[in-house]
Amino acid sequence: MNKNQINKKEMYDAVSSYLDRKSALWASIPKVGEFKNEFTLAVAQIDEVQYAQQQAQVFLGKTKTQIKSVVSEKADILNDSLEAFALVTANEKLRVQMDATYTDLNRLRNAEFSPAVQAIIAAAEDNMEVLTAEYGVTAEQVEGLKTDLNEFLAINGQPRAYKIASVEATKSLEQLIDEADEILNNKLDKVMSLFKRRDPGFYNGYIAARVIVDS
Repeated sequence: MNKNQINKKEMYDAVSSYLDRKSALWASIPKVGEFKNEFTLAVAQIDEVQYAQQQAQVFLGKTKTQIKSVVSEKADILNDSLEAFALVTANEKLRVQMDATYTDLNRLRNAEFSPAVQAIIAAAEDNMEVLTAEYGVTAEQVEGLKTDLNEFLAINGQPRAYKIASVEATKSLEQLIDEADEILNNKLDKVMSLFKRRDPGFYNGYIAARVIVDS
């Protein structure tokens, strides 16, 4: 996030916190609750994308050995879920394919490492519905592994296998900030005007929370 985005995000947090603390004052007005829920969702999504962006940027500073270790660890965790799924469903072919440990993966030569990890990712995506429903695997987990593998490939001078998470995160962050602004400016601000005379103290507190502080 750039400085302006950080300042704006701090304002979003202040607005959310203020409305949460004063919920008893607006809870009887469904339209306020509707817009507040939309805003809360947008802010939560910004938090998720901001975290993904930070992780992708931090990852760039690691060495090839560190990156390979991280990829091996994440692939092994996903591998374990796939192996358990294979055991339960008596899928012997998948079980054999997914029995590599962290050590097995990390010891592979670089030329063999990427295809092995990509095979784990492909198997997860092929069985994503059941893995998510019954084995605790998330789409974010798979996407995170893709991002990390991309960085390993890049540092080895190889083409990236997947779209880059940091680029996607930056684009999504800009879109989500626009969405949060839209909710504030054209929805929450308008409905909160109900309290301008009804409860000036509450309204003025909301307006104070809306101020962007240049930190």
